[in-house]
Amino acid sequence: MKTSLRAFGIGLFLAGASFTLYEKFGPSATTQDISQYEEQIAAYEQQIDSLEQQLQKENTVTSTVKESENHDAKKEQPTDSDSKEKDIITRTIYIYENMSLYEIGQQLEAEQIVKNGREIELYLSKPEFSRSIQKGAFDLHSDMTIDEIAKTLTGKKLD
Repeated sequence: MKTSLRAFGIGLFLAGASFTLYEKFGPSATTQDISQYEEQIAAYEQQIDSLEQQLQKENTVTSTVKESENHDAKKEQPTDSDSKEKDIITRTIYIYENMSLYEIGQQLEAEQIVKNGREIELYLSKPEFSRSIQKGAFDLHSDMTIDEIAKTLTGKKLD
């Protein structure tokens, strides 16, 4: 037992000594390697600067284009009630078995039925809704209230 423990200790000592010698006398970065790395870094910094300048130019162009589009859009806005009907989005939402409330909220937000998926997720987490969400396909509109959406998804009657 003592001899095996002693042999293990000597092995650890030799391993540590060899690592120390390797770090001290092993290969190290030469000044030529360092100068090459510094040249590469300078070239990369120049590329970054040129890309930043391009982005700034593109941002100024897009901002002027957006301003002109907004100005044109303000001129062309219809004032009748038909514009509200055009803004209503109708989508079919599919609810699958074991689908989480988070996934439902994200799907509703992605389909632009609600502006904030987290809000519908929190509303559906109420006990009267969370336990009775039905699976299937549901036709929902963007002008529906959260309560109407929740009642549609649970199969409850709308008041």
